[in-house]
Amino acid sequence: METISSTKTIFLLQIWILLNVSSTFAHSQFPTFRKLQLPSRVVGPESVAFDKKGDGPYTGVADGRIVKYEGPKIGFTDFAKTSPNRTKTKCDGKNGPELQQICGRPFGLGFYYKTGDLYITDAFYGLVVVGPSGGLVTRVPSFQGRNFAFLDALDIDQSKGVVYFVDSGAIFLTGNRTRVAESRDTSGRLFKYDIGTKQVTLLLSGLSGPIGVALSKDNSYVLITEYITQRIQRFWLKGAKANSSDVFANVDGIPDNIKSTVLGDFWVAISNTKQPTTFSLGQRINRFGKVVETCNFTDQYNSPNGITEVQEYKGKLYVGSLDQNFVGVSRV
Repeated sequence: METISSTKTIFLLQIWILLNVSSTFAHSQFPTFRKLQLPSRVVGPESVAFDKKGDGPYTGVADGRIVKYEGPKIGFTDFAKTSPNRTKTKCDGKNGPELQQICGRPFGLGFYYKTGDLYITDAFYGLVVVGPSGGLVTRVPSFQGRNFAFLDALDIDQSKGVVYFVDSGAIFLTGNRTRVAESRDTSGRLFKYDIGTKQVTLLLSGLSGPIGVALSKDNSYVLITEYITQRIQRFWLKGAKANSSDVFANVDGIPDNIKSTVLGDFWVAISNTKQPTTFSLGQRINRFGKVVETCNFTDQYNSPNGITEVQEYKGKLYVGSLDQNFVGVSRV
């Protein structure tokens, strides 16, 4: 009887473990993963976007192009450019930071579905927009006639036609991630651009390296990841707290882009450098600021720069980076 009782206890314990094992462990250990290969010598697909038809992904790369994925037989093709000075001879396949002021460096992407226009944040050319057919972008008016320091991410309120975007601060022009992290810089800002009125408005200043932006599902607030302070701030757009901010979550590692899901959660790309190896993690955070799932991409992104974005789209996770020659795709 004692043997039977012990066996039953072990069996029940195993069942309990299976039922209570976190999705974090299960998902991070067995992700399916494939690569959407970029053109030759091209790297740095920082962020991705899909148009209203679901075509794409579109991504901005280190040599200044925005490219569009046309399927496995064709791959990526040129779609747009953010710099009027960019030429194929001078820039294609040239990924050095010294050329980016000439060739452009697009980071954040987002389609405004009503018009089909693609809005882009370029580190050197500011907030720009291009039509559904692509080509050379048009610059959006700056704030109070002054150029932005270093634009990074954006998100779009489709119902109101408003683009939310961040200026990370001039410290990011150094290109030295260690120097940025240790700088304690607080010159970062959150802006909005009203597509209808063509007005740029400052919403929040004093941010420490803002490099990610995401609207909540009900558009009541916007989340901003801060590289330097390793946290996520929330800026309220509606309700009793409108026009105020608070800390939404602290992050164990360095956060980059943040993207909302159709169910109202958020995926955050995180690089954790506390160990000798840089860990590249995608963490899904719920509306209460709690981590509910973690996906580990360290094996696929063996790089000190880690990953820059994890975006969920139609049952797949699309992963961006600063120095890889592919867009990663993993099933949710």
